[in-house]
Amino acid sequence: MGQATRLQHLQALLLEAVFDESALVPALQTFAEICNAPMSQLMVAQRNRTLLRSTFSRELETDIGPTEALYQDINPRVLATPFMPKGQATRDKDFISYDKIHTNKTYQELILPAGLGHFSGVPVIHNEDMTAGIALHRHIAEEAFSDDEARLHEAASAVCAPVLDLASRIENEHVRATVDLFGEDKAVAILDYRARVRDQNDRFERLLKSVAAVIAPNRKLILKSEAERVALHRALGTHLGIVGGAFILNGIDMNARWLCRVYPKPAFTLLGPEPGHAILVAERVDQPLVLNEMLVQQVFGLTPTESAISNLVFQGKSVREIAAIRDVSIETVRSHLKRILQKTESNRQAELVAKLARFTQSSGA
Repeated sequence: MGQATRLQHLQALLLEAVFDESALVPALQTFAEICNAPMSQLMVAQRNRTLLRSTFSRELETDIGPTEALYQDINPRVLATPFMPKGQATRDKDFISYDKIHTNKTYQELILPAGLGHFSGVPVIHNEDMTAGIALHRHIAEEAFSDDEARLHEAASAVCAPVLDLASRIENEHVRATVDLFGEDKAVAILDYRARVRDQNDRFERLLKSVAAVIAPNRKLILKSEAERVALHRALGTHLGIVGGAFILNGIDMNARWLCRVYPKPAFTLLGPEPGHAILVAERVDQPLVLNEMLVQQVFGLTPTESAISNLVFQGKSVREIAAIRDVSIETVRSHLKRILQKTESNRQAELVAKLARFTQSSGA
């Protein structure tokens, strides 16, 4: 198989991995073979260096997954990432001397025991939002990556660039669509299992001010009370998967409370988060629910006046109270209510309220 054909095969495998994650390791194995390296790695990080994905072409000599994040702030390879030129190979010698490798804590405790001795990394996506690239690794006892191997690494990465760009656009749309799915009447955020925020809607940003919560510089969500933090982390589970669950979040005003629900969020593309991400949805529990009158009109064929009266019925208002609110006679309200019952095929108001409950939203901010 010629080099051009091998590169085409690599691109096809990686494209398959965009939609089928099981194809990712074979694609990385092919990448390593093309570059004459024993191991390759797909690495994706947010702009603050928070690691979203780290997948290797084969098993490491020691599992660095549970401890990799502990070295993030002192790992020379991670610290060099913002300065790596897009599309160009950066090797260890470009940011650390050989002597320091043998005294550096991260190399001695994490990198070398895992068999990740020599490194060559090529950022394929490198912008203000994220960095995604493919690295090559070789045991420290072997030769470092040569200039010719670095050029080969760059050529293989260039073939992968359009696929990773496509994956990035798909994942960004997927995350935004997930947030938008819940509408603006709920506060929604995408979190990883460490409570770091990937994305959120405007309502969630307003919620943070109401509950004295903050998003730290490393994007971690910090809640104000220990009990709330414990409840959140219990629902988020571990890197092996989201447990899910619900808990109450109290506001600065102790009369304001939010019901927070945590749902697992499936990964969608190879640039998306690995297992261990969640959707956090928060709703005010101290505010009455109101009808989405537009939906009620569309589903039951009600007029604007009828949907407004339906909303008041749903809130528990009596016929007399509705007449006063609408500034009409009691008979007028009864006439409207009779037509509403007919259009919704309800025999009594209790049945009407049960049907309307499917079309509610919180009235709280």
